Amino acid sequence: MASIPLVGTCFPTSKAFLDYLDTIQFKAWTPRFVTMHHTGGPSLATWRSYGNRKVPITDEKWMRNLAGWYGTPESSGGPKDGPWSAGPHFFFTPANFCVLSLPEKRGVHAVSFNALSWGVECVGDFDSEAFTPDLANRYAEGLACLHVALGISPDPFVINVRGLHFHRDDPKTTKTCPGRKVDKVAMVSLIKAHMARLTGSASHDDDDPPPAVVAVKQKGIVNVAAGDFLSVRDEPSAKSPETRRLARGEVIEIIGEAMNGGTRWLKIASDDGGDFVSARYVTLV
Repeated sequence: MASIPLVGTCFPTSKAFLDYLDTIQFKAWTPRFVTMHHTGGPSLATWRSYGNRKVPITDEKWMRNLAGWYGTPESSGGPKDGPWSAGPHFFFTPANFCVLSLPEKRGVHAVSFNALSWGVECVGDFDSEAFTPDLANRYAEGLACLHVALGISPDPFVINVRGLHFHRDDPKTTKTCPGRKVDKVAMVSLIKAHMARLTGSASHDDDDPPPAVVAVKQKGIVNVAAGDFLSVRDEPSAKSPETRRLARGEVIEIIGEAMNGGTRWLKIASDDGGDFVSARYVTLV
C-alpha cells in the first residue's frame, strides 16, 4: 500500500491555520474557489469514538490512515477507482483544521471541480446528523481562513468560476454532499462574518472613525497567483465594495497605508483620489 503525498498537520485555531496557509507558494496550479463536502463516514458519532479507543486515534493519526487509504487500489479496499494520486486538501473536525493533501497541488474530491478548487471534508453525516450552530460556526471559521488566504469571496456563486461550491453542485454527481441539512446561503453568511473578523474589518462599525491613513510614496507589484486577480476596494476593509481588479504583475503607485485590525492595507493612486488593496498581495519595489 502506497500513501498519497501527505501533509498531515492539524491546527486547533484559526490563527495557527492562517499562519500555515500564509506559507503556501502556488506555482503551476492555483485554486479559484473552495468546495465543501461532508465525510458521511465517519459520522460525528464515529469520529468522537476515536478518542475513546484503547489506542486513541488522533486527528493526525487519522490523516496518516487516510493517506494510506487513498493510495490503496479499489480491489484492496481503497476508494472507488483507486489508488488516487491525492485526496481532498483539508479535513475539518470539531477539534482541528487538518491538512491532508498538498494545498499547492490539485486534489481529488469532486469530478467537475478538482481542477479549480480546494476540497474540504467536514466531519459528519449531515443527511442524518444535526448540523448544529456550533458545528456550522466552526466549519465556517475554517472555510473563512481558506477564502482569506486565497483573497476570494464565497459569493456570488458562478459554477466552476467562483463562490462557495457544494459537492452537490457538481452536475456529474447525484450526491447530497455536504448534506441536506447544510444551507449554502447560511454558510456563506457565516463565512463572511468570520472573514470580517479575521481581516480586521469587523473591528469597527459604521459609527466608528475609519482607520487612519499614513501618507507614503512607493511603488509595488501585484503578487497574486498566475491567472488570479487582486480586488481593489473603496475603503481599507474586506467588506468594502470592490471597485476594480488588478492582474498579476501590474505596477501600482502607493500613496498611503492603513491598519484595520491586524490587516495592513495600501492606498493606491486612482482618478478619484485613491483605493485600497491588501498589502499581503503586493511586493514593494
